[in-house]
Amino acid sequence: MKRICSAIIMAILALFFQNALCSEAATHKESLQKAQAILDNASVNVINSKFYPSYHIAPPANFMNSPSGFVYFNNQYHLFFTHNPYSVKDENMHWGHYVSSDLIHWSEMPVALAPSESYDKDGILSGSAIVDEGMLYLLYTGNVVNKTEEKTERHQTQNLAMSKDGINFAKSANNAVIKMAPHYSYLEFSSHDFRDPFVWKQSDRYYALVGTQYEKTKDGAVLLFKSKDLRNWVCINITAIGSKSEMGYMWESPGFLHIGSDDVLFISPQGIKPHGKQFLNKYQSGWFVGNLDYNTGKFKQKGPFGLFDYGFDFYAPRVVKTQDNRHVLIGLLGMSGSKLTESEDGWAGMMSIPRELKILNGKVSTVPLPELKALREHTVAYKDQKVSTAREFPSINGKVFELETEADLTNAKTFSISIRTSPSQETILSYDKDSKLLKLNRDKSGRDLSGEREVVVPLNNNLLKLHIFADKSSVEIFANDGQVVMSSRIYPDKHSTRIKFSAVGEVKLNYLNFYKLKSIYND
Repeated sequence: MKRICSAIIMAILALFFQNALCSEAATHKESLQKAQAILDNASVNVINSKFYPSYHIAPPANFMNSPSGFVYFNNQYHLFFTHNPYSVKDENMHWGHYVSSDLIHWSEMPVALAPSESYDKDGILSGSAIVDEGMLYLLYTGNVVNKTEEKTERHQTQNLAMSKDGINFAKSANNAVIKMAPHYSYLEFSSHDFRDPFVWKQSDRYYALVGTQYEKTKDGAVLLFKSKDLRNWVCINITAIGSKSEMGYMWESPGFLHIGSDDVLFISPQGIKPHGKQFLNKYQSGWFVGNLDYNTGKFKQKGPFGLFDYGFDFYAPRVVKTQDNRHVLIGLLGMSGSKLTESEDGWAGMMSIPRELKILNGKVSTVPLPELKALREHTVAYKDQKVSTAREFPSINGKVFELETEADLTNAKTFSISIRTSPSQETILSYDKDSKLLKLNRDKSGRDLSGEREVVVPLNNNLLKLHIFADKSSVEIFANDGQVVMSSRIYPDKHSTRIKFSAVGEVKLNYLNFYKLKSIYND
């Protein structure tokens, strides 16, 4: 009789837990369906709005934030991103999802992750993706906010979701899989700022970097974790940490890759104080080249911190290794706190163009992905053209274009290119040979934005190579084969389409190639 009662009790308990699990799954599924329905309804006219990009990834509607997983799975590239499908506000984060076969043309997929559990109820924050044994895994930050009359507390953990088809994701029963635990709490980090895991596999172990803040000194830091199964993790060490607040108070969106004999550690520091006219942005994104010791968990850098982008708007990049072993980077073209003018049209935020990452002479450089050439049409080409004072060229104008030139400054003091120009508007890129400063000025770029950024660009044989990509509300500039990159959002009106070249002295343009670019949304 006791055995029968025991069996009945066990059966009841099993049924209870099965129903509980089904209820959790249903909760997530229902949350996704609700978010997708709102998004589908909101996206009807967004693509036709005046600032919606022609060839950049942007949300189908509402708010897009940082890339959060970039991976190759089932013969496609998958890009996940933090996303509010309900409004243009930076809140209520889910994960959006796009796929591509060529890294240029992207297709919208259903919303991948939604807040639904106790450990992520206040937002699905940034993370990363990994493929293993035919499964696609997402490692993400779950955000929980507890408010009382006295204070507001935030608690962040790292959680796992998985998929067989790359479309439908189930959250792990082991969540949270990484959290601030007693066995390494002596390191004096808290769960308040503990986010953006980046996961990879080395030999037979998984590793994950998590961005955080060292509470004792208020320095940004990155912690390294190790696992055999993606579900049970141990903390190895502090991989890297700032000093005396010189590198900011919080390091977001860490990343890691190995190229040749070098390792590259990505960080996106918050709170670096301006040094003269450098580090003027609210937040930065950059890299260290060095080597990671997997036994100690320490990263030994070989040189100084370098920025991915010296313009106004580039943040929290993620990288994917292509099928032919290139490393491709995509970041958010935007900065937290910036006014996103496009929000009045029902969408906000966009990604950079894909950039191929290389290490040259111990430094990271990025160049436009060669596959972007597939978008070119209506080519205009000039050779050996002289520029002094101001000059325009026939058929070189527009809103959406690619421009490349090599300027010989042997007989010039300065050189500038003004794009998206009208009698009242222009975005100015200028170079001064004496100071070696390349400057990007958007004081007259259109609505809502202003300011100037500058960076030193040494010349080789007095030559300045510029490669410019302009879209309806953005510009990205690559100087001297990716030695320096400068990006910005801009909001000019529809009449600002002219392009002007000018110089003090005489500049010779060895070549000037101009391309109108096809839309990735109309194919």
